[in-house]
Amino acid sequence: MLKDNQMVVTNQNGDEAVCDILFTHEANGKNYVVFEFVDTHEVSAAIYVPGETDDEGEFKDIETDAEWDMLDQVLQAYYDELDAEEEDEDDDEEESDEAKA
Repeated sequence: MLKDNQMVVTNQNGDEAVCDILFTHEANGKNYVVFEFVDTHEVSAAIYVPGETDDEGEFKDIETDAEWDMLDQVLQAYYDELDAEEEDEDDDEEESDEAKA
């Protein structure tokens, strides 16, 4: 069963892979979804084109280097934010441990 932040991607050969959705990003009138394959931890992205219902949307390939460059920058900012959150959590744990001592 898929979690709320997961989706199944089907490749050109019909093979399916479960992916974790890292985040979505809207730019230039397009909706992008950045995801990580659960089995390989490879990160990729696609353009999401909504359908008439939530279940009918489709993904389109990203075709320009400019779009990939933009998404690389957004992904790096995402990782930087995660790192900062982890550092804050580590600092909070250290302060809590010191208060107990």
